[in-house]
Amino acid sequence: MSKNVSSLLHLLFLSLCLVLAVRAVLSAAPNGLAGEQALLDLARATVKAEVEGKRPPAPPQKSPVRPVFVTIEVKGKVVGCRGGLEPRTQSLEEEIVLAARAAAKHDPRHPPVNPKDLTDLQVTITVVERTEPLDRIESLPASDGLVLRSGSRVGVVLPWEGKDPKVRLAWARKKAGVPEGAAYRLYRLKAERFRG
Repeated sequence: MSKNVSSLLHLLFLSLCLVLAVRAVLSAAPNGLAGEQALLDLARATVKAEVEGKRPPAPPQKSPVRPVFVTIEVKGKVVGCRGGLEPRTQSLEEEIVLAARAAAKHDPRHPPVNPKDLTDLQVTITVVERTEPLDRIESLPASDGLVLRSGSRVGVVLPWEGKDPKVRLAWARKKAGVPEGAAYRLYRLKAERFRG
């Protein structure tokens, strides 16, 4: 094979690799996550399967694991929300399946989602990026969540759950079961949020 043909084949191979890499980047959400719609579809299919007593769907791919919360709403009202600040599985998709199943049928604050709710269902996935110490509650924007820790007790208020920082603090304290006047530490919760 001549040197020119070999160089041309090498150039074509590199071009093909570049095209495939660009396609992969364009089909992914920020920070290398699987596409937002694919994650929402997975959460929605999992909720449906859990409500109908079927096996949850097998995740189509396995992204790096991250902590997740899944919130289910019906007609604008929250009917379930579960998740955690630490991952419990091996992939982001498995975390979504675990949280969606728990939100659908195992949130002790709400009755289980029922089959008639499936037509009006909206799902929000909150993928935790990190927590940072928070010195002043007044500096917490609605786009950040709040984590309150007091001993082994933890209360989490997700991004966009309320706007007033002091109200959000009261919610976090209530979720953690921490009485007024008890010592606690606050953390800002940075996360990506997909809704659909």
